[in-house]
Amino acid sequence: MKRQYSKIFLCSLLLVGFFCWCVELSAAGQCTAPPSTPLKLTILSQRNDTGHWTATIKLNHESSYNYAGPFELDVEHSTVNCIDSEAVYIETTVRAPPTQPQPGDGYEQLLPPGLGLYKFHKALDTWYNAEMICVKEGGHLLVLSSDKEFAVLKKKWDESGVGGTYLHIGINDFDKEGTFVTVTGDPINKTGYVKWLPGEPNSGNTANCGAVTREGNYVDSGCSNRFSFFCKK
Repeated sequence: MKRQYSKIFLCSLLLVGFFCWCVELSAAGQCTAPPSTPLKLTILSQRNDTGHWTATIKLNHESSYNYAGPFELDVEHSTVNCIDSEAVYIETTVRAPPTQPQPGDGYEQLLPPGLGLYKFHKALDTWYNAEMICVKEGGHLLVLSSDKEFAVLKKKWDESGVGGTYLHIGINDFDKEGTFVTVTGDPINKTGYVKWLPGEPNSGNTANCGAVTREGNYVDSGCSNRFSFFCKK
C-alpha cells in the first residue's frame, strides 16, 4: 500500500461465496466478521514490550458447514513511519474450500469426504439425456479420477445387477474431433484417469461421446447409445 492512514483496513475475501467485506478498526481493536457469514475472523494488533507491532489473527467457522478441505488464511502486516506518525497496515485473505454436498436424493458418499457424492442410474438412456439428468440433480456425468474411484463404482455397478458392457462417462470431443475433454471443460489428461481400450478412440465423427467398460477402459461411443450411468456431485 502506498497511501498512509492512521487506521487499519482489513479486507477478507471468501472465495466460496465470492464476496468481500471490509472493516475499519483502530490499531488496538478487534474485528469480527458479520454474523450472517459462516466465518468469524478476529484480529488484534498492538505494540509489544520490545516496541514492535504484533498482530494476532484468529479464524473460526461454524461446524454446521461441511467444507471439503481446510481454510487458508494469509496475513500481511507492516508499519510505515512518517515524521511524527506511524501507520499500521494489516491485510488478510481467507480462502475457503467448496462446501461438500450432503447425501440425499439417492446420492451416496462412496469414497472419503471431499471426493464427491455418487448416484447410479440403472435405466438405460442416451448420453445427452444422462448428462441433462445429472445437471438437473446438481451434478454431472461421472468423470473418473483414479483407479480406486473406478474400483469402488464398479463394485456398485456389479452389485446393482445391471447388465451390459458400458457406462456413459462425462467426456466428449464435440469441439475438436479426437480431442476429448470432460463435461466440466478440462482436458482428460488432467483428470488423473485416462485408460483407452487399445485402438480407441477410433470411430471418428460417428462417436463423439465417451463410455467406460467393466474393465475400466475408455471407448468413444455414439451419443445415441443407451447405457446406464453414474452422476457425481
